[in-house]
Amino acid sequence: MIITLCSRLLSFLSTTVYMTFFGVNYAEINIYTYAIKLPNILFTILGTSLTITVIPIFAGYIGTNEKERAFKFADNVISLSMVLTLLLSALGIAAAPAVVLLTGFKDQNYGFAVTALRIMFPIMVFYALNFILQGILQSLGKYNMPALVSIPSSMVLILYVYTLGSKFGVMGLLIATFVGLSLQALILIPPVMNAGYRFRPSFDYKNEDIKRALRLIPPILIATSAYQLNMLFNLTVTANFKNAVTLMSFVQDILLYSVLVLIYSVTAVVFPKLTMLAARNDMEGFKSSLTRILKTIFYLTIPAAFGFIAVRYPLMHLFELGKITPDNVSLASRILALYALGITGISVKEVVDRAFYSLNDTVKPAVNSVIIMLVNIGSTLVLKRFLGVLGVPLAYTISGVTGGVVILYMIWKKVGGFDVRDMALNLSKVIISSAVMLIGVTALNSWISGHVYGSGLTDRAVKLLLPVAAGGTVYFICTYVLKVDEAVDAFNKIRLKLKALRA
Repeated sequence: MIITLCSRLLSFLSTTVYMTFFGVNYAEINIYTYAIKLPNILFTILGTSLTITVIPIFAGYIGTNEKERAFKFADNVISLSMVLTLLLSALGIAAAPAVVLLTGFKDQNYGFAVTALRIMFPIMVFYALNFILQGILQSLGKYNMPALVSIPSSMVLILYVYTLGSKFGVMGLLIATFVGLSLQALILIPPVMNAGYRFRPSFDYKNEDIKRALRLIPPILIATSAYQLNMLFNLTVTANFKNAVTLMSFVQDILLYSVLVLIYSVTAVVFPKLTMLAARNDMEGFKSSLTRILKTIFYLTIPAAFGFIAVRYPLMHLFELGKITPDNVSLASRILALYALGITGISVKEVVDRAFYSLNDTVKPAVNSVIIMLVNIGSTLVLKRFLGVLGVPLAYTISGVTGGVVILYMIWKKVGGFDVRDMALNLSKVIISSAVMLIGVTALNSWISGHVYGSGLTDRAVKLLLPVAAGGTVYFICTYVLKVDEAVDAFNKIRLKLKALRA
């Protein structure tokens, strides 16, 4: 998790670098953001399905010492995925002119938008290789290299902006991004080979394991496509508001890198464990583990949501650099607050989806994702009429919370129920502590604004970091006083560590 967080922070830094260098009130940088996001969203529909189906089958054979069969399965998956993504890339290149007509870019820089999409669509081939190789390494118990994959692409972007950005502009940034993203897959080849795997092309689509994977994929594909089509719909709606795509994407990245990176790290480790418990038919152990995971998710994401709302402006003001304007900061802070409200619902959905998959139930996550998609689309179409671009994040939050509640009810019915009273009591304590933190941070923000008058980067950092540190401290104390399990456990572990150090 720590490695993933550090690599994601570097990725976030690279986004900040090119955004402040080129600005967000610039058509070409918004086109660039759309061009890199679109193939990513489309491939993630397939890539997530691949991960969810490939890891259990591959890991199952590794766990039963059938490594040769596992590697043969990987040969088929890689070979067939390469063919499929090449076809998808070709379709994307051909459809690029029609895609641009659905956005506001058709009236700004149509030719550049078409070219940008055509450059970026082939990156799906490398996305596929990246997803599969990460799955192989994680199944072999090697988590560090998959966590590091975004570092090369981030470094390439930062180096490009500071060395060649002025000369080749956004077109060069597209090429640098393609090179960086392809490296994410290529750097995983040596560790996979060190683990003993040697790729041998194989297109045996009649293989029993491939058939098994293909039977599992359709409902998973529906689940992931519904979720990603949400993102595609939101991206396209945002592209119809002038100079909004990059700003919206930047705010989403802040939430993803600072909160959801935790969730994805948890699911990467928890998914195999829940799968093993389900395979042993240890449902009491399964429910106990899932309950503890959910309580931890509530403990971390609810105060994070309150915290983002409390420091939304100081956080966004920190990035008022280069060509970023005060108006950009004001809009971004409002977008951030609206998105923050939904992170707990989204996090719960991601965790409980994996719980269903470990039980070989792919239908309920699919149904829930369709519900999320319909709620998101309906809410967006209504809210954007009244709130403009702010209707997009609010609709996303409404759909995320809806999906979180629905999937919790579904898993409760599936496994025979949880200790609802205990979970509700824990949740209420977390919400009360988060509300106390919000009040305290809001008061501190007001006090700091009256005593720290500078506008330099250091002054802005102080205005952000002091409330964050104080808020985290207040929240931990409140949860410890209220005897929330996670706070008590953390306090006891810290106390034991300190005793050991003194001894």
